[in-house]
Amino acid sequence: MGSARDFVDGSTYSSLGYAPVSSEHDHADLELLEGQIPAALQGVFARNSSNPKFTPPEPYHWFDGDGMIHAVSFEQGRASYRNRWVRTAGLAEDEAAGAATWTGLLARPDMARPGGPYKNTANTDLLYWNGQLLALWWLGGGMPYALSLPELSTVGPWTQAGTMTAHPKVDPRSGDLVFLDYAPTSSRVTHGTLTRDGQLTRTPVQLPGPRPQHDLALTEHYTILIDVSMFPDPRALARGKVHMSFFPDVPTRLGVFDRRTQRVRHWFEVPACYVYHFANAWELGEKIIVTACCMRDPLAYEPQPGRSDRVVPRIGHLRLEPQLVRWTLDLETGLAREDLLDDAMAEFPRVDDRRIGAPTRVAYLGSFAAREAFAFDGVRRIDLDSGAAIERRYPPGWLGGEVSVAPLGDAEDDVALLTFVSEEAGDRSELWVMAGRDLEILAKLAIPTRVPAGFHTRWVGADELAR
Repeated sequence: MGSARDFVDGSTYSSLGYAPVSSEHDHADLELLEGQIPAALQGVFARNSSNPKFTPPEPYHWFDGDGMIHAVSFEQGRASYRNRWVRTAGLAEDEAAGAATWTGLLARPDMARPGGPYKNTANTDLLYWNGQLLALWWLGGGMPYALSLPELSTVGPWTQAGTMTAHPKVDPRSGDLVFLDYAPTSSRVTHGTLTRDGQLTRTPVQLPGPRPQHDLALTEHYTILIDVSMFPDPRALARGKVHMSFFPDVPTRLGVFDRRTQRVRHWFEVPACYVYHFANAWELGEKIIVTACCMRDPLAYEPQPGRSDRVVPRIGHLRLEPQLVRWTLDLETGLAREDLLDDAMAEFPRVDDRRIGAPTRVAYLGSFAAREAFAFDGVRRIDLDSGAAIERRYPPGWLGGEVSVAPLGDAEDDVALLTFVSEEAGDRSELWVMAGRDLEILAKLAIPTRVPAGFHTRWVGADELAR
């Protein structure tokens, strides 16, 4: 494993713009600083984040913090804000003790702890499903937590589908919830489907060895699985230890899992990489188009040949230097082609959720600031055909987060992009609403209390809330 010098100082992720907030708030009638709230913008924008309630044990990893949801509700041209902790079982244990009691990711794990060794913080992703907001954890084997909207009250563990990792998707055609689950030392990944009427299918898929899973992509009929080139070193596993390594001579494989037959139709080889997030995927006859952010040099302590000298964000031992690529998978020939779309440092790709699994022309990403700490200093709009990009940067000293895509009309780019933007060294925070077509400002709203940096977001439209 890497030494202490291989990690960005843990205090970085607990100070300034990353410092947790200590209270829950409700703010009605947010002040409009600029522009006008679009009349069609009706619903709730929410973002998940790491926000430790108690001082965490050292060394601190940003992923250790308790989940906290920050949300802005829009109704009839008015906006209100609230934030709430996700009241997990682990947080309840800490509250009973009056202190943080769980092992952090950078400490020796307590394998004897019931429900451990790590706390399910539900701090990573958000999904709306059948009337509840689900808060999800990045690690496999975690149960989602359900919250009510717009109140953000924690209902409790959501057990309908069992455990899963952070990025399930809702198929906009069938309404099915599609998810993955895995265990860190198991060579199996579980593909899951839950229909709206409650039919659950969990299918194990055998891999060559343990493979970390984070995201999936959907097409109309298939789920894209990934067998990445970064995984626990088998020699260390044989000694009972988990040491993550990157194997550049081991191709990454994309598995086309047929949700009708519940089996993998074909595995495709692409150049070695690690993928945190897919943008989208879709079918074109017997070809499948997949767009994703891939990492060729993903571990700080294991430099790959030709490592660039530019400043790259790091979280713990993870090194984040993404490239946006398009993979074309040919089911007739069994061959894959890779095309580079954009090599700017940008991640957390989002599309209009109504177009998940359908041909998509545009994706929106956060632009990484040129610094070692993870931070977005702008939004990047990428044409997925040509790779052409436009960008909007935040003011100096201000940092943003992942955008959510809120439909305003039927056209793909007739959307609003929403994200929290905060002054890193101050207490000012805003919600920005941008036009998907050109990233122009539609509205800026003042948030009376600080919103720290965080992770993933979700837009839930008024039509979904009504259903």
